[in-house]
Amino acid sequence: MASTADDWADLESQVVGRRFVAPNLPGRGPSRDVVAPPGLLGLAGAVVDAMAERDLGETVVVGHSMGAYLAPLVARSLADRGIPVRSVLLLDGGPAPARSIMTRPAVVAALFGLAALSHRATLSMRATRDAVDCLSRPAHLGLLADLDVPVHLIVATHGANRDKPPLLSDEAIEAGQSLLPRLTWKRLEGTHDSLLTDPLVAETVRRLS
Repeated sequence: MASTADDWADLESQVVGRRFVAPNLPGRGPSRDVVAPPGLLGLAGAVVDAMAERDLGETVVVGHSMGAYLAPLVARSLADRGIPVRSVLLLDGGPAPARSIMTRPAVVAALFGLAALSHRATLSMRATRDAVDCLSRPAHLGLLADLDVPVHLIVATHGANRDKPPLLSDEAIEAGQSLLPRLTWKRLEGTHDSLLTDPLVAETVRRLS
């Protein structure tokens, strides 16, 4: 939600030999002031435009956290533009989290509005709408239903810290599979953020490439 391309440096170092593109999303880091339409659709459009400019060819789409909710939109848009998608890897996101007070739009907007104010140098106020779109709206997994590519989900056993519950419960994942029955998944020991540095994630990227 508030990450930048720098967060992908460790994974990039583990998949040497593959072209690795990690864009700074509009509203974050060096792209804080980049203008894009609101919500995940706006972010997806910016990502797809950046990929189309680079003529990447067959692509593995990998998304972590909010990026995992963004990934189905990106993969669908790439396919619609004739850019081949080889596979999609979702890291701790994609299926809608279980509904609770913490996923109510007003609560999500308030929390991420405060985060944007606290980190105004690297995070714009568009984070509030992006967060609501990500956590409070239906999942986009169904967009991948007619794409004949593997879609794999890796979920952490803990949330932001080891004393926090996981972002995605087994029930939430089962609900995601109702939208995309071929979705495969694995739960990995660790926290939400530690997934990006886990060797199994790099191994999975290599396998799906």
